[in-house]
Amino acid sequence: MADLKPEEQARVLIDEKLAEAGWAVITRSQFSNQENALAVEEALTKGNHEADYLLFLDGKAIGVLEAKKKDNSLGNVVAEQTAKYSAGALPWYQTWANPLPFLFMSNGDVLMFKNLLDKSGKFEPIKKMLTPKQLVKLAREFGIKIDSEFASLPSLPTVGPNGLRLCQREAITALEVSFKHGERRALLDMATGAGKTFTACMICYRELAYMPINRILYLVDRTNLGKQTEGEFGSFRLTENGDPFNKIYSVLRPRHFDANNADDMRELSDASVCICTIQRLFSILKGEPDNDDELDESQEEESFFNDDEDTKPAVELGDDLKLSKDFFDTIIVDECHRSIYGRWRKVLEYFNKARVIGLTATPTPQALAFFNNVNKPTYRYSKERSYVDGVNVPPRIYRIKTEVTEGGGVIGAGEKYTEVTRKTGEKKKKNQTFSAAYTNTELDRSVVNPAQIEKVITEFRDVVFERLFPNRIPENGEPDFRHIPKTLFFAKNRQHARNIIETIERVFAEKFPEGKVPDGFVQEITCSVEKPDDRIKAFNNDKNFRIAVTVTLVATGTDVKPLEIVVFMRDIHSETLYTQMVGRGCRSINDDKLRTVTPNADTKEHFVLLDAVGVTQSEKRVPTATEDSTEPKPLKLGELIEHIAHGEVSDENLERLAEKCATIYNRTVDEHNTEFREIAGFSLHDFSVSIFDAFEKGAFPEYIDINDPNLERKRIVSPLIDNLSAREKLAELNAGYQAILNPGEDRIIYSEFQEEDALKYTSAFEKYINDHCDEIEALRIIYHDESKSITNAMLQDLKLKLLTENKMFRVPLLWDFYHVSATENHKVVIPLKGKNEIESITNLIQLVRYAYGRINTLQSMQGSAAKRFGLYLGQQMGNVPRNFTPAQVEILRKVAEYIAQNGCTSRKDLFDFDQNLAIQAIQIYTREKADSELEYLSKFLLQIKAA
Repeated sequence: MADLKPEEQARVLIDEKLAEAGWAVITRSQFSNQENALAVEEALTKGNHEADYLLFLDGKAIGVLEAKKKDNSLGNVVAEQTAKYSAGALPWYQTWANPLPFLFMSNGDVLMFKNLLDKSGKFEPIKKMLTPKQLVKLAREFGIKIDSEFASLPSLPTVGPNGLRLCQREAITALEVSFKHGERRALLDMATGAGKTFTACMICYRELAYMPINRILYLVDRTNLGKQTEGEFGSFRLTENGDPFNKIYSVLRPRHFDANNADDMRELSDASVCICTIQRLFSILKGEPDNDDELDESQEEESFFNDDEDTKPAVELGDDLKLSKDFFDTIIVDECHRSIYGRWRKVLEYFNKARVIGLTATPTPQALAFFNNVNKPTYRYSKERSYVDGVNVPPRIYRIKTEVTEGGGVIGAGEKYTEVTRKTGEKKKKNQTFSAAYTNTELDRSVVNPAQIEKVITEFRDVVFERLFPNRIPENGEPDFRHIPKTLFFAKNRQHARNIIETIERVFAEKFPEGKVPDGFVQEITCSVEKPDDRIKAFNNDKNFRIAVTVTLVATGTDVKPLEIVVFMRDIHSETLYTQMVGRGCRSINDDKLRTVTPNADTKEHFVLLDAVGVTQSEKRVPTATEDSTEPKPLKLGELIEHIAHGEVSDENLERLAEKCATIYNRTVDEHNTEFREIAGFSLHDFSVSIFDAFEKGAFPEYIDINDPNLERKRIVSPLIDNLSAREKLAELNAGYQAILNPGEDRIIYSEFQEEDALKYTSAFEKYINDHCDEIEALRIIYHDESKSITNAMLQDLKLKLLTENKMFRVPLLWDFYHVSATENHKVVIPLKGKNEIESITNLIQLVRYAYGRINTLQSMQGSAAKRFGLYLGQQMGNVPRNFTPAQVEILRKVAEYIAQNGCTSRKDLFDFDQNLAIQAIQIYTREKADSELEYLSKFLLQIKAA
């Protein structure tokens, strides 16, 4: 600060004191309702005077701070000046009291304070600037009515490595502004990986520490996410004294909870934050004892993304509820999704005194409607912006197609297979009696073709280093399969997951000297395994655990930052679920942390989305707001038969039973329909026709009440309803069968990065370099005048600007994009190989030339420079041939390699790189000619035209 004037030095120190106390220092042109505690510089007062700082809480002035230079003694003159500003608040300022009651003056070192409300008070020195919370408390003690619940809020912590991300700060600001404007519900739409839970921790801390908030309910989507959230509260330290959140406030995740037990209820009442699923909350509210530590674990694998949740009737609360409507002041709904507004909506809306905050990366129309923001969320942070900010990394799509995944297959006559009864798991060895086709949609549901799984897994094994991560193949060495990038497979169901695991173990075995994969190399993470949370944690941290296979347990909210490959072996038609699943791979991670679990990694600049089923191209469905209806959904077959058995033989139920039986009959093979007929004594076809005929002929009297005889209706369904064996067989037919082929056939027909994905990025790159061809020096030279030298500094500047624009504008990525999309104009792209080629910054020259249409073959400068060096050696220096000795040739070859790697080179560049090499080169060329020869060699190797 030595170069600052004394007044400026004092201001710097005063600004620091204000910031430490939670005041945001702003200019008067920046004044708005976005920050809560404002210190407005050079604020206007009466008489057109300017106070150094006016202090505002929730938009209303409450104090003044007068700043003086360091040697000012802060005597009576300054005190009088401060008091004048205190009485000089302009009439269009909102104030908590007039004159402003709290006066401060400071010279940077000394800070003085006076409370005008204390008639006997005078300016006294204080050690620290008073916080907004302290001023509010003091004002209330002296009778000032401060009725704003936001007045005590300090300004938000600054953005930085040890503070908030910019998106988190923006989200909390938007949330608090919306609440100040009277909104009771707010939706934060933040891209996966943006740190929604950390944001929520900050929201909870600010509400509990500075607002009249006593209890917060934190609803999580699954039990395992509740454990993860509890851990986040334990590690959150962005508090006033740096203590973890859970040391300051009680955080409860209720287990074995009994609402009828006084101790349990006391623990819940004393908790500041309660973390639970909505199912557990429902059991607490109803007073139903919970003796199961893993309540809902079995049903939460697909959680609220499971369509089954929508088919169940809305829950009923009843009257004898154990919690009052105002028990919670704030409710945070993490991963807010459609079903919570359908089946469980009454639970959420019961607590009608609470503000509700939704957190999501995939807002549905139902969520937008519920949070009263039909057109847009309260705050949105897009995945595209998260890529630019470096919060997340984008995907690269690699597509594997097989004949079977694209078009299905045929079970040939005489072919052996194993039939599995889905309902019971019973297996039978069978021979196919006639050729039968199956579609790709039936794959791994009604038909398992082991060859298809094996082909995909084998292709994945073969391309994981060769195509997906070629930079991890050591020079003159073999890839290390012990450390393939962390990979997550999404399977169709648990049996499919186990089939994938068995195939991975078999296919990858040959890549290990022991002839088998190491223990723990591939593991299942589903609700059927013991302690799935521990496996998720191990997948994050254990460098021996390389491949995880799941159904959907790891699809939402689970943070696995080292994950670099996401493989889809199942199609997804829900846009919401698909986005969540893809988001598992986008987390960014520090290079050093990545290498602790993947030792051969360098950096995570993207992740690979390996599509083995066409999921990236299939149609996705976003539910409409009308689908949020709480009207009863159609009964499933088992429920339908149960209702009819109890006498609910309404038109709707009988028609639905007939429709279900007809559908099951038509999709079931003759063999199984015959088995049903032998058990039941009738065919499903005849049974369904008899019901339809009865309706058509008007044979049924009107159904009025379940307690009426309804004999005609009961009589027609009796053959099924009163035959338990027939009902059991019907349930078996409805569940279906699975044919496991032995061995099956398939072949790979396509294995490439997706062309559409590549074209998107090459087009964006070309637009950028065309838009900036006059602004960026390296681009200007290549575009307008390639007679000038392109130096390393120019290339580094271009590289930085490209990465700032788009994280996907890295040389190796762009190169591969062009390789994928080089299908027109007879252009050729020669892939980069080896560390030197991949890391050569001069490849930027080639990329730009190729994009500008200057060259038709995209080849590394390393390769072309090596050839041109030979031509250089055969040239003449003036009229004299270049007769270099073998030793001199080797020295100049090293110089040429440096140029090819780094750009046009001067003597200084060479000295900075290798002083000894520079001296040897100068001796070869002579000092007089060294500069001109290095310039010529640089331009010749980099194919830059002579001036």
